[in-house]
Parts: sequence; C-alpha cells; structure tokens
Amino acid sequence: MSYALRSYKASRTNTASREDLLILLYEGAIRFLERSITEMEAGNLAPHKEFLRRGIAIIAELQNTLNFEKGGDLAIQLFELYGYMLTLLTKANMEQEMSHIGKVITQMETLLEGWREAVRQVKASGGLAQHAAAEGVEMSDVGTGSEAPPEVAAATGFAKPKPSPAPARANPYATRPSAPTLSRSL
Repeated sequence: MSYALRSYKASRTNTASREDLLILLYEGAIRFLERSITEMEAGNLAPHKEFLRRGIAIIAELQNTLNFEKGGDLAIQLFELYGYMLTLLTKANMEQEMSHIGKVITQMETLLEGWREAVRQVKASGGLAQHAAAEGVEMSDVGTGSEAPPEVAAATGFAKPKPSPAPARANPYATRPSAPTLSRSL
C-alpha cells in the first residue's frame, strides 16, 4: 500500500465521527469476511484464517462497545445478534463451512444499511443536536453534526439520555464487566 493511501486512510479514521467509525467497522468486517471466503476457495488456509480472525475481532469489538444502561432493549438485541454471529464464525472456522460466513456477511450488510439510513435521516433533519433537543436527549459528551438518532446513539454509547422517572428494567447482562468505549485507534 502506498504512503499516500495509508495517510489518507489514517486521516479518514482519525477525523471520522463516531457513527462514521461504526460504519467503517461494519465495512471492514464485511470486507475481511469476504476475503476469508475468497482465500479459502483458493485453497489458501493461512490468509483465510487471518481474514476470518480480523472479522471476528471487529464483531467482538462492536459487541463490547454496547452500552446496556443507555441502550436498553436495542443494546440487548444487538449483543445477542453479535453473539450469534460470533458463534457462526467459530463454527465456520472449526468446520471449514463457508456458508456460515456468508450468513454473517448478509446480517452485517443489513445492519450496515440500517446505520447508513439512520445517518442519512439525521443529516437530512439538520443533525443530531437538533434531533436530540426535540427528543430530550442531553448531548454533553458528543459533538454536533451528522450522528445517529438518539435511540441508536444511546444503545451504542454515543449520547447520554436524560434520566426517566420510570424504573429501570433488570438487565440480564448486568454481571458483564463494563464495556470499553469505541476507540478512534481502530
């Protein structure tokens, strides 16, 4: 890879919003999983395993960055979906069954399109700050601009919702150690 291309990619990653980073992670996972299948079909086991490992690492990072306190049911559903994907990829690795990887790619593409649409809608409505103000979401720890809708942002830890008077539901994953936040270093 040329120096200019590496510089461009580093700059793109370092200056991207959190939502853009999320989209980049989805795109990267899909790309690595597709390459994994290609390498396996070509009989190249070592590159196949490396690309599969990279795809698994990204999905695991997506799972670990979910915020259950803020995301509620959406965060729980995403956690379970990512867990299912990781199970399929583990089976694909053990059984050398590429159809499992194909299923995960399909699911990741569906989620990616949902994220892209959410970002498009927020951009069209004037940005997250305006949308959040209408929904009563505090934006103290996120920037303004084209970010995810508050309900999605809360699930992924991008915004702080104001406390509601309703009692919180018991979280089935409460014993899980606190998840790290999405890092710009990826």
